[in-house]
Amino acid sequence: MYKGVKKSKLGRKASNRKALMQNQLRSLFESGHVTTTSPKAKVLKSNAQSLIALGKKNKGMLTLRRELAIVLKENGLVKKFIEYAEKEVTGVRTVKIGFRAGDNGEVTRVELIGMEKKIRKVAKKASTAEVKEEAKVEKAAPKAKVSKNILDKGIDKSATVKKTGRATSRSGL
Repeated sequence: MYKGVKKSKLGRKASNRKALMQNQLRSLFESGHVTTTSPKAKVLKSNAQSLIALGKKNKGMLTLRRELAIVLKENGLVKKFIEYAEKEVTGVRTVKIGFRAGDNGEVTRVELIGMEKKIRKVAKKASTAEVKEEAKVEKAAPKAKVSKNILDKGIDKSATVKKTGRATSRSGL
């Protein structure tokens, strides 16, 4: 019996928890960010920080490459991670986004500190290109004129609105 061992269980068995963290670490180093629930983000952040510290300590060693190959599963990701670990500014940041619509779970975004700038620049370039394309489409297609009478036909403004509240008498119960 191990007392005082505090590890986040995440409501899973050990094998499922390990697979979940490997998948999330892999997607974190692929894209530079992951959006997940707050308890998972907390565990992911600690795992990513320990992996980055290991990468900084054992720069380019064969044992590091083998451990990364076990965790990340792809040679391309291993190379990408080693390049990332060699940078001066590295780390993991968590940002609380809000709450999920379905079950109201708190959602957090986990980001790699050196990689988020590239993502944001790409997003800005893509958005400006989309805006220019939309402007061209709007100029090409003239807007059809719609009379106000057609829009007002579907709404009956003269109808009275009845209050649909709870009955006040005993017979209504």
